Amino acid sequence: MTTKRNKRRWLAASIATALVLAACGSSGGSSNATAAPTTAANTTAAPTTAGGTDTTAAPTGAAASLTDCKTPSGDHIKLAANPWTGSEVNAQLAKAIIECKIGTPVDIVEIDENATWTGMDSGQLDGVLEVWPSGHAADHATYVEQKKSVLDLGRLGPSAQIGWYIPTYVMDAHPELKTWEGFKDPKLAKLFATAESGDLGQFLMGDPSYVTYDEQIIANLKLPLKYVVAGSEAALLTAMDAAVKDQKPILLQFWQPHWKWSQGLKFSRVELPAVTDACKASAKAADGGYACDYPIDELYKAVNAGLEKKNAAVFNFIKKMSLTTDQQNQVAGYIDGDGMKAPDAAKKWLDANGAVWGAWLG
Repeated sequence: MTTKRNKRRWLAASIATALVLAACGSSGGSSNATAAPTTAANTTAAPTTAGGTDTTAAPTGAAASLTDCKTPSGDHIKLAANPWTGSEVNAQLAKAIIECKIGTPVDIVEIDENATWTGMDSGQLDGVLEVWPSGHAADHATYVEQKKSVLDLGRLGPSAQIGWYIPTYVMDAHPELKTWEGFKDPKLAKLFATAESGDLGQFLMGDPSYVTYDEQIIANLKLPLKYVVAGSEAALLTAMDAAVKDQKPILLQFWQPHWKWSQGLKFSRVELPAVTDACKASAKAADGGYACDYPIDELYKAVNAGLEKKNAAVFNFIKKMSLTTDQQNQVAGYIDGDGMKAPDAAKKWLDANGAVWGAWLG
């Protein structure tokens, strides 16, 4: 897994310029996922079941509306949208407000999360509105702390976390599987076997571009599981739905925030070993030794260090932009649950929540 992750970082660094230039000028677009994995210094205890409500207070202020819009002009702002729906939600909301109320044209650049950092470093990307810190401790150290070419603009709002999940009906039938130790039993692990995994239980993850430690966790905890990549978040969700429909076991990587929780998803989190300093060091070094749970991530925003000089109004807007988990899940649900196009989903939410995003202006 470490080798694959390092290869993705090397490729991202070497082709980031080409990716950004190819994507620039195309705005909007659809996405197909909702979260990227992690390795940060946050050691808050992980919840054992999914769902929950984010308690981040929603900003308040004068109600605003997408009427009497300015005509966008001047230098374009380029915002990254990484391949998960939450990232697309943030970018679409920001684009609609910035173009209408600030009058600056915005291009949404669909790009891998690792290449986003080299894009911001070079100035070919102006910012990204959702960074999962646990997967980017080394990037933060390099670009924010050392080179100072990227600025950390503070929390977006949602507290996020990746983890291992199984259907609640499976956990109810086999309470030993509430923790990773239950999976040490080959008989219990084999409940999750598929044609692809053979005699081993299958562990399924979605998009191969995500920063993930699951393969390392399986190997380092010596679990009788086979790591299998579905290929995309859409494929992961299809597998989840099929398992629930047939009331069959499935073990997979999943996360919060995600629109699926708003539909009453009945999956429970498997407790993995607590995050240790050794695991945090391993994640930062990418040495393949990770054997802990995923930490809780306080999602944050990052921009090119020259953005304030380029466009102070946009810089201040991004700094103030804040969403709760429930708010982000609501817009994501319009896209992935209701089939709306991302710009239309953003407009629907903005039309109903002018008092929230009005506070992000001024």
